[in-house]
Amino acid sequence: MSWITSSAPGKVILFGEHFVVEGQPAIAIAVSLRAYVTVEPTQSDEIKVYSKNFDLTETFPLKQRDSWTGKMSPVAVAAYSVMLEADKKTGLKIHIDSQIPPGSGMGSSAAVAVATVHATSLALGLQLDPRKVSDLAYEAEKVVHGKPSGIDNTIATFGGAIAYRKGEGFIQLKPIFRGVKLVLADTGKPRNTGEMVRRVLTLKNTYPSILDPIYYSAGKLVVEAAQLLEKGDYEKVGILMNINHGLLSAVGVSTKEIELLVHTARENGALGAKLTGAGGGGYIVALCRENDAEKIFSALRSHATSVLTVNLEETGVRKENI
Repeated sequence: MSWITSSAPGKVILFGEHFVVEGQPAIAIAVSLRAYVTVEPTQSDEIKVYSKNFDLTETFPLKQRDSWTGKMSPVAVAAYSVMLEADKKTGLKIHIDSQIPPGSGMGSSAAVAVATVHATSLALGLQLDPRKVSDLAYEAEKVVHGKPSGIDNTIATFGGAIAYRKGEGFIQLKPIFRGVKLVLADTGKPRNTGEMVRRVLTLKNTYPSILDPIYYSAGKLVVEAAQLLEKGDYEKVGILMNINHGLLSAVGVSTKEIELLVHTARENGALGAKLTGAGGGGYIVALCRENDAEKIFSALRSHATSVLTVNLEETGVRKENI
């Protein structure tokens, strides 16, 4: 069969990072940065993966499945899981071209995994329902993250926005995406998710009587934000983003670089701005009206190593007609 290309979106955590670790809800939203994966069956007995972003090619012999290693091994694992589902082992050529910055906390690896599962299934003549696509991608994500939350593969599969609480799963939200954009800016400072999570948990365990109310407030904030997203009341969503950022600063995950970007965005018309992800570095996200996006983008370029303007993405994984 000829090649198939599928794509899946990246994401930002709009509310609830860190607090979600201790059972509070969080909201993730898909953005219009997509990972494109092209899959072509071959007559070989190997999976050959090429990443345009890393300019890297790795080969994975089917007969040596138990010894696969390498940067691209999660992609091979995603494709192989579909082969098992289809009961059809064959060689594959896989080409990856992603718009999602790797290591940014925007779900790059999950978007690639979801698009790989989707494209491979179509290339092998297998129709998988979206939940199965997400489940198979989650298994590949374990290779990258060990024990991922499942947020990234879910949002990459279904798009839109989801609310998540540890141990309770996901609720698909129905936000009204109209007249607003997100501007993302990179501090240029590498983030260490594991270290930041450990630091916050240590603080909480040391001062539980002080931190517990902050966690409770963060959870109540997410419930309110979900309702406002579905009403399309982005003025109030922005206010809650600012409050959420304050709570994250209180638990010690902001930095002077993050604060500079957050306040630059707000001073130039953002409805709300906050760090997104683990903090300690990485990206901030600013919510703004469409006609303010260019001004905020320009202001952030003076301080950030990279600035991106994105739309809120309603479509999850899809086949591309290329």
